Amino acid sequence: MINPTSWLEVDLDKISENVKNIKKYLGSTRLLAVVKANAYGHGLYPVASCAVESGADFLGVSSIEEGIFLRKKGISQPLLVFNTILPEQAADVLDYGLTATVCSLDVVQALNEVAARQNKKATIHVKIDTGFGRFGALPDHAAEMIRLIISNFDNIYLEGIYTHFSKANNEKITYKQFNAFMSLVETLNEQGIEIPIKHVCNSVAALNYPEMHLDMVRVGNLIYGMVPSKEIAITNPSKICSRVIFLKNLPKGHYIGYGNKYKTKKPTTIAVVPFGYFDGLEVYVFQPNGFLDGLKYLIKQVLFRFGIYSSSRKANINGASCYILGKISMQNCIVDVTKIKNNVFVGDVVELSARRLNLSQSIVRIYHRAGRVFSENDITPAETASDFAPPAGQRRETSIG
Repeated sequence: MINPTSWLEVDLDKISENVKNIKKYLGSTRLLAVVKANAYGHGLYPVASCAVESGADFLGVSSIEEGIFLRKKGISQPLLVFNTILPEQAADVLDYGLTATVCSLDVVQALNEVAARQNKKATIHVKIDTGFGRFGALPDHAAEMIRLIISNFDNIYLEGIYTHFSKANNEKITYKQFNAFMSLVETLNEQGIEIPIKHVCNSVAALNYPEMHLDMVRVGNLIYGMVPSKEIAITNPSKICSRVIFLKNLPKGHYIGYGNKYKTKKPTTIAVVPFGYFDGLEVYVFQPNGFLDGLKYLIKQVLFRFGIYSSSRKANINGASCYILGKISMQNCIVDVTKIKNNVFVGDVVELSARRLNLSQSIVRIYHRAGRVFSENDITPAETASDFAPPAGQRRETSIG
């Protein structure tokens, strides 16, 4: 195995425990584990297989491509594709046993035709737009659409109906959407239409509104430790690591990074870390939502210019929290290690704060599971992630120029 300079370390045992604890919290309600977007950057197949093994009833992906990938890997659990499909993709849905989200009758027609030719039934969930403004049929038209599906398409199995909350931490907005959804469900029931699986909750809603659990909840952020919870024991299963590849002393008044955005205010020791915005270290693109947002952004920029840094621009080296200086480069960042200059060496592990979802696919994923350590590429046994750095007491003593 290549000895990487940067990697994402994923503890599948912790993901498993998160899934099991969520299942326990939900009781008899089904759990759909959301593994879209490469399992939020953690690795689609390793996380999907772990979630299934740990009790997930369904898996959720964004695209047909993600669903096909999992089927080819041997995943047999029900797979709901969140994005609506193109009519010409109907054959793929049937061939790989995927569950399609539908928002329009043209997709239903295409699925029905392919299913009829194959003597099968296509399984679908109808998406309802109760206020998100993205996929979904509007509630005013949805009842008639569902009635037409049931009445006219013999090779369609309408298994589910669902909506997506736009702001689950806002009770007023969420209840408005939920009530619109339940009003539609009531209308359908009055027409004698009972749909087996109704689902509305994402991670935040699953915690905040247990009365909205219905038949299934869709959980992503909770599985990956991205949402704090008092109700469920949830742990962060991953960390982003890189290594120091160069150390240097800079004099007072020396510029750092593109655009001369930062100038040292005193003699400074810096460490170069091969991890930049291409790899997933965030470069913020700000879109102010009104005057107050704009004012907050301006204040933050002024504080930054005076040397008061955002806590998100930090790295952890040998237990010390160190500031990232200057503008982040494409594949490097520069870290101020002045306060630990006598205890930092080339090769030392650096833990970085970045959105795992944004991590480059080129970053190696290293997995821990039941005492084994393996890579995504199947995951052959490898050394532990801590062995990527030189062992304690054998660190390379590199002179600082």
